Amino acid sequence: MNQPKNERRRKHSPKRRPRKGRRGLTLIEILVVVTILGIIASIVGITVADQLEESKVQAADIQIKEVSKALELYKVKYHRFPSTAEGLQALANPPGGKAPIMDQVPKDPWDGEYVYLSPGQHNQGKFDLYSKGPDGNDNTEDDVKNW
Repeated sequence: MNQPKNERRRKHSPKRRPRKGRRGLTLIEILVVVTILGIIASIVGITVADQLEESKVQAADIQIKEVSKALELYKVKYHRFPSTAEGLQALANPPGGKAPIMDQVPKDPWDGEYVYLSPGQHNQGKFDLYSKGPDGNDNTEDDVKNW
């Protein structure tokens, strides 16, 4: 019973397992898992970004169709399309203080103004209506048009 404290502690303390029997992850295993997760996240991010851009193009196409319908209604009411100088604002503020056809003219999904030309160069006898698209530049491949 009069054993030194060190010997008593050794008897009651749990034995340490050798390193091979321990469970856990090494630094290399953790780095591999983090790398794999990063690759998966980048693939998902690229896919989501592509779908977001596609949905913006579809939204611009739908808005162009809706504004075109409003322009057709304007023509029925006033027997002409608004001039290029009057622009799309004539839909919200028609001549003579009459009731507006649209509460407000929407901006395109990239927060730009729609371009309106009357008479149209592509739709002769009507009007041209388009968005400059994501790059914001005229006459580029990404423009969304009504022709």
